[in-house]
Amino acid sequence: MDYQEFASKTQQADQLIKAGRWKEAEVCLYKLFLSDISDIDKSNACATLAVVYDRMGNIEEALSWFDKGIEIEQIYSHYEVSEKKSQFLAQLGRRNEAVAIYESLIKQPYISEAEKERMRKTMQAILGQATRLWK
Repeated sequence: MDYQEFASKTQQADQLIKAGRWKEAEVCLYKLFLSDISDIDKSNACATLAVVYDRMGNIEEALSWFDKGIEIEQIYSHYEVSEKKSQFLAQLGRRNEAVAIYESLIKQPYISEAEKERMRKTMQAILGQATRLWK
């Protein structure tokens, strides 16, 4: 797939999502995932599919797509989808699982010291949300 076609399909998926046309967005993103785009773009398509499934009320399928994206991105020492899954889990109130993702990322040799510090602060914020809810 050339870049113009990729950009067009990505834009189409974004427009479908903004319009709340979840099933059509799902089909569009799944076709992107099955195409010959780069693995990193596939991992991002997985994360977007996760959002679509969440909007359709299928949390388990959303989590499954996050996991597919993480599996792909880890090969290349990327962690964008991992962080998105952590944020998603925190929104679901599954803070311990969200923090566990960051704890795992911090141990990776490809995470810079600055990123580790940002992740530690994010973990504190996630755990701080739980404390505020208890009060």
